[in-house]
Amino acid sequence: MRVAVRVLAVFIVFCFGVVAAAQSALAGAWLMPPGEGQAIVTTTFADARKAYDASGRLIQTPSYRKFETRLYVEHGLFDWLTIVAEGGYMNFSGAAGPYDHLNLLVEEAKAGLPLSLQGPPGARYDGLGLGALGARTLLFTWGDYIVSLQAGVRAASPAARRFLDMRDPVQADLRLLVGRPFEFFGFPAFVDAQLGYRSRGQNGDEIRADLTAGLRPLPPILLLAQSFSGFAPRGGPAGVVAAQKFQLSAVYDMTASLSLQIGAIAALGGVNSPAERGLISAFWWRY
Repeated sequence: MRVAVRVLAVFIVFCFGVVAAAQSALAGAWLMPPGEGQAIVTTTFADARKAYDASGRLIQTPSYRKFETRLYVEHGLFDWLTIVAEGGYMNFSGAAGPYDHLNLLVEEAKAGLPLSLQGPPGARYDGLGLGALGARTLLFTWGDYIVSLQAGVRAASPAARRFLDMRDPVQADLRLLVGRPFEFFGFPAFVDAQLGYRSRGQNGDEIRADLTAGLRPLPPILLLAQSFSGFAPRGGPAGVVAAQKFQLSAVYDMTASLSLQIGAIAALGGVNSPAERGLISAFWWRY
């Protein structure tokens, strides 16, 4: 119940704190013109000292730090088809596990070893992260609304999957996207909503619900609010929410083709997932 209330509160804040963006800055449901596209290089520094357990309750866990850099590309192949691709690198460093004082002392005493003062070493990973490839096509437009469909696959190595929400080497990702440009108190704006299906996450197959909105108060400045949610219908308590993150950021257009983004992201709920917090930065190049 507490998780459901938290998700509802985030949704209300998202809806009434809407900020919007110009569609040229974030494609979303829109397609790229043929021969044009954009590339976004994102860097994230994140850590977590707590996690949401199997009941969605926040508990203390061994901490970790994570550095990620990702390249995301969208390119207009035809006027009805945009291809998307993503690749990245990740460095994960986990703290030592809890020190089981009594059991460890007994075992070391039996073996005649020096007494330890630390628990088992934490998890480590340094290498390639998630890779993804997909395509988006226009279904129809209705007034100011645009509706498109995107399908793709996500892949990662066995070592990398330990630190990603993936159980299988390859995940399928299918989503319906709806976008609408509008004005918010006279400022250019849009909202983009995505509802999708993703196979075999940490809690099983997932329903994904991602929302993006923004506001351009000045011509070179874009404010963004984004919510990323996953629901696992067959995942027990995760049927409420398997993972929920909220991101706030600002994008500054340095030139007509190059932009800089800074912001923060936080996990606000979940099941068997870390309560991660982090800072993001990104360079956007439109061509």
